[in-house]
Amino acid sequence: MIRKAIYTNENEEKLLALGEEWNFHDAKTNEYLHGLHPYPAKFIPQIPRLAINKYTQEGDTVYDPFCGSGTTLVEASALKRRSVGTDNNSVAVLVSKVKTEIYTSDDVNDLRCFLQSFEAMLPSAKLRRDLVTEDKNFYYWFSTETIDHLSKIKGLILEVDENLRELLLSVFSSIIVKVSYQDSDTRYARKDKVITSDEVTRSFIGKVKKVIKEIDSSLGYCQLDSKVYQADSRNVSMIDGESVDLIVTSPPYLNAYDYHKYHRQRLHWLDADIKKVRTTEIGSHDQFTKKNAVAQPYFDDMAMCFSEWHRVLRSGGKCVIVIGDAIVSKSPVYVADTFCDILTRQGFSIVERSIRRLKPTNRSFNVKNSRMDSEHVLVLEKV
Repeated sequence: MIRKAIYTNENEEKLLALGEEWNFHDAKTNEYLHGLHPYPAKFIPQIPRLAINKYTQEGDTVYDPFCGSGTTLVEASALKRRSVGTDNNSVAVLVSKVKTEIYTSDDVNDLRCFLQSFEAMLPSAKLRRDLVTEDKNFYYWFSTETIDHLSKIKGLILEVDENLRELLLSVFSSIIVKVSYQDSDTRYARKDKVITSDEVTRSFIGKVKKVIKEIDSSLGYCQLDSKVYQADSRNVSMIDGESVDLIVTSPPYLNAYDYHKYHRQRLHWLDADIKKVRTTEIGSHDQFTKKNAVAQPYFDDMAMCFSEWHRVLRSGGKCVIVIGDAIVSKSPVYVADTFCDILTRQGFSIVERSIRRLKPTNRSFNVKNSRMDSEHVLVLEKV
């Protein structure tokens, strides 16, 4: 078997030519707050921006069933579209809510005031052991000094007014892996590091300063409020039928990533239900690397998602899906081809499909020797 990124029965060269408009290799991808928080395999903003401009009008509603770090929702809001996002992961929900907030100059001033008082209060801040999980493995990932210092920082954040508390918690969450023993945001392995309390403080303060600068220079970027729900995308009953004009999403890649695992230390610090996040994750790497694993459960889960998409979309509404193929039990899985088969059976028609190439220096998955160099872009319509 040849290991590669794309497996399809379609004409691959033709799909690559059609996908050039989705490549965006020279685009700046960390505008506004898009770089607020690390998130694996996240959208570049140009993809939802192009889809939203092509398939909706101002005032329409855009839905992302796997909203991740909120890129689709931010771009929809910036283009004066209403938006709805769902995700099973508490980190994703927090970050998406924060990034789609409509900030004002008063918020910027409040952030500056917080930073001034934070630097003055931290040296005498109370140790907050009540904010530290009792999970027995937690100390494997942090030094005791770092845990104590992070508890003080979180304690000060919790004293802030509610309108800025979530923003500061998302900044707090963004530095967790950096100050832990976890190797990186894309490698769940322990790596010995010497991390001092001063380094933790500098990381947090530096990120707050960066956020202040980004918000202050882009006031008014988000135009309309977004709704973000922590929910299993197989059942989104909180979204009314035929209320959505466009779905733009990148579903979990089969057998590629365990989102709950790489965010686990953040989930602990955010008091999340880790078991719930883990058991509702679709396509997880842990599940599909087991001996004799088969891909069908992934497609069964996605078929339930597609059924919900069909319910919430208006007639004539579009879906734009970015997805990669996979290997399970040493056999290639034609994910995009299978998606098209399931979706057409459920009442969608294929409008367009193509393959986009990832920027060579910016893989969606930061894994050495990754074969992830291309992914499918599927456009479908509810008929």
